[in-house]
Amino acid sequence: MFEKSQIKLITLDFDGTTLQKDQTWMSFRTMHALRECQKRGIICVPCSGRSQNMFPPQIDRDMTFRYWVTAAGARVIDRWTGEILYKETFTPEQSADLARLYEGQHIYSEVAADGSLYFEQEILDEIWKYPVPPHHVWYVDSGKQNGVRGKLSEFLLQEQLGVEKFNLYGVPEDKQDAIIEGLKVRPYVEFLDGSRKDIQFYSTNTDRVKAVQTLLDRLGLTFDNVMAVGDSMGMDGLMVEHAALGVAMENGDERLKAIADDVTDRFDRDGFAKAVEKWLL
Repeated sequence: MFEKSQIKLITLDFDGTTLQKDQTWMSFRTMHALRECQKRGIICVPCSGRSQNMFPPQIDRDMTFRYWVTAAGARVIDRWTGEILYKETFTPEQSADLARLYEGQHIYSEVAADGSLYFEQEILDEIWKYPVPPHHVWYVDSGKQNGVRGKLSEFLLQEQLGVEKFNLYGVPEDKQDAIIEGLKVRPYVEFLDGSRKDIQFYSTNTDRVKAVQTLLDRLGLTFDNVMAVGDSMGMDGLMVEHAALGVAMENGDERLKAIADDVTDRFDRDGFAKAVEKWLL
């Protein structure tokens, strides 16, 4: 039987869970709920598909959020020490092989590696021509991204960068089949939730549960001490299933709601805060 006192750590997704409709900011009620958790000694851990340097501003600037699980579980970082507690990526060779599927074809892509995002420079030079996701505009405008001149594949090999995750947005219809079929025949590729137009994929070695388990081991905790909240079956399903208390958002995947211990309100009606208030505060 679940007891409130056993929860020592809460994992929180961003998009569709804690962020508002702008997918950039959290509401005051959500931030208050997180602060109250921290006052009670509950460790609040963002657990997101986003790359490290694309975390929302309220979290990025606040060092009380010490541990981050980034890029769908590819990296776990300790922000206080800079230590990488866990890392699983494509190899540099696999990364270059995947980049060859679309590089030079004028496709907007974000390549996450070593906590940063890399773009083909020719895309950045004419960024107004491309389908930048609305909630990514603030990031691209921030100048945090890295532009790569020449072939992306050659750069990844030269720098020996193992990619954490690829995001391709607004892929033209006439190019979708070739890319998707190319990904399907590569056994080291795992797809995230998405569509043929917006293709997101990461390494089969990436495992969010293992990533969080590494952090729990460091902290002397187990999944019996975890509350996990999310909206996506692909991104959050295993976490919700393993946690002592798994909560799905009302706007979430029906499959996730079926396995969750509780279903809270929508993300745009402070569902995350309501779940924390109900179970922990």
